[in-house]
Amino acid sequence: MPNINKFFQRLSSKNKYLPAGLATLILAVLFLSGFFLGRKMQTGDNGQSKEIRQSSGYAFINPLLECEVGNESPILKSAELKVKKAIQEQIIDKNPSASIAFYYRDLNNGPTFGINEQSSYSPASLLKVPIMLAYYKYSEHDPTIFGKSLTAGKPATEFSQQIQPEKRISEGKSYTVSQLIEAMIKYSDNDATNLLFQNVNQKDFGAVFSDLGINMPEIYNANNSMTVKDYASFFRILYNASYLNRGLSEQALALLGTVDYKGGLLAGTPKGITVAHKFGERESLGDDKQVVRQLHDCGIVYHPQRPYLLCVMTKGQDFTKLSHIIAGISKIIYDQVDSGAR
Repeated sequence: MPNINKFFQRLSSKNKYLPAGLATLILAVLFLSGFFLGRKMQTGDNGQSKEIRQSSGYAFINPLLECEVGNESPILKSAELKVKKAIQEQIIDKNPSASIAFYYRDLNNGPTFGINEQSSYSPASLLKVPIMLAYYKYSEHDPTIFGKSLTAGKPATEFSQQIQPEKRISEGKSYTVSQLIEAMIKYSDNDATNLLFQNVNQKDFGAVFSDLGINMPEIYNANNSMTVKDYASFFRILYNASYLNRGLSEQALALLGTVDYKGGLLAGTPKGITVAHKFGERESLGDDKQVVRQLHDCGIVYHPQRPYLLCVMTKGQDFTKLSHIIAGISKIIYDQVDSGAR
């Protein structure tokens, strides 16, 4: 700190009432204060995330944080290396036939890392989130859209579902857009999804992707693809309320917190921890005519002190094994975050 030293040297020489020893003491106090403040900011020691959300009147969003990537401290770097090593040894090496990618983002101060986060997978039912976002965005200038009534047609046959919805909409019955969005997100009902997609303004749907700088995949194309890092953007903008207004962002994440799927991310977190997420599954024929199965889960894990975003995409032959892979990665991440928050 050469400039500050010179400042106090000049101040001491010009002011007989400020001895050099006192100037040194003041300098030391300022230095230590700056050191500890800088250390607190660098390590992201922000244990007040839950309190900030609640004091703002929100349980799921934190619009006060822009969540840009912060400076990496040695502590964060060592945690990243530890997590990657554990996932490599405990998950990836033990499942050589599976393709695995994940992306993690600290929602307090922004540090990110992942493995194969630029690899492409078919998003499948994960695309139900941008469909929801398109309707929510439209509602900002026309809130009556949620009460609009739509009549269900014949059941969708485009894609089969291995993880069957607990509830489905019924052919010939009318539902409000609000009811259909709940069926699409909470129960991952493909029939509700098709009905919503057929009635959404395609320009509004495309804008959800273009506004984030993401190429829009074809929703009915079994070979469509997205990266795990790109998909994570949908949850980031909801958490920061940077795309929808605060009330709608809170509403969307609250609904995602009711998803009726207990495997994947949720299975890797302790009971009672809220996870606002969406899973996706896809079954298709590979180039060798063998069945290829994909299972993904992406969302926000509301750790009491350190909420974080985690997206995992997998590809293999067995849905059960893929679900265990996602749960295993989720547990490794949660345990590391939890140990660093104490």
